[in-house]
Amino acid sequence: MIPGKEPSSVDDQARRDAFARALARAIARIDRRSAAIRSDLEKAETARATAERARLFVASAAAAPRGTLILVALDWATGGPEPIEMPLDPSRGAGEQLAAIFRRARRLAAGAATSRERLRVTEVAGDRLRELALSLAAEDVDIASLEARALHIAPRDYSHGVKAAAAASPKKSRALARRPYRKFVGATGRVIFVGRDAERNDELTLHVARPRDLWVHARNWTGAHVVVPLDKGESCPAEVLVQAAHLAAHFSEARSERIVEVTYAPRRFVRKPRGSPPGAVVVDREKVLVLRKQDAILRGLLDSEVEL
Repeated sequence: MIPGKEPSSVDDQARRDAFARALARAIARIDRRSAAIRSDLEKAETARATAERARLFVASAAAAPRGTLILVALDWATGGPEPIEMPLDPSRGAGEQLAAIFRRARRLAAGAATSRERLRVTEVAGDRLRELALSLAAEDVDIASLEARALHIAPRDYSHGVKAAAAASPKKSRALARRPYRKFVGATGRVIFVGRDAERNDELTLHVARPRDLWVHARNWTGAHVVVPLDKGESCPAEVLVQAAHLAAHFSEARSERIVEVTYAPRRFVRKPRGSPPGAVVVDREKVLVLRKQDAILRGLLDSEVEL
């Protein structure tokens, strides 16, 4: 016991300290997510600016033969004609390269509205949690009330209860630390697992997923392994497959693409060649879904994440 303090005071201080740590963890998660969303928005803005500049070269691109190294155009933005240049890949047509720039800008712009709304909601949650942290300075603060408010503000990020249970049970804490996946809730409460990184992709696919579970991945892109647990003899519902495909596309290098090919197969047809790098696997009997991403579906899935 701490000299000069009653047992209840010691307990109150311990609970206050635990809550402060839980808040700090939640705020850090929110800040990381905000940074990732801002990065996506910056990419969209860069693509927009690149497309605007590329429009100046449309006329010269139409007359440029294949093999052209540089396009030249005049920029009147400053009030007078300023010659500007655009380097080209000589193995591709100039018009084809401009079209690719415009397509990328349109794809990123289509998702920017969703990203801005997600950023707004995320930053509001972070600000409200920071207000709770400031209120801890009051001596007579009701910690139980603050805990309830934190859970209401950020159920996805505030996980005091999980952390406290883990601290009380070292065995459970080790089990939680071993979980190699993120957990989302799809249609009709269906659970979908998403690997956290290349090494934990291997762990999810090779050690967590069962042979009958469905394995999903963005085809020909680096990204997360996605697993839909299935009962024996069960087929994956079409709606859940589409949701799993959205997660596979989002947690991959195809995140900014609007149309993504997604491969899927029962886990028993996924194998890892000896000596292959982390996350690299070979898929037999794969099927391919051409996914046209829908922001509403993706937003609902991201909001359904269960904090582990």
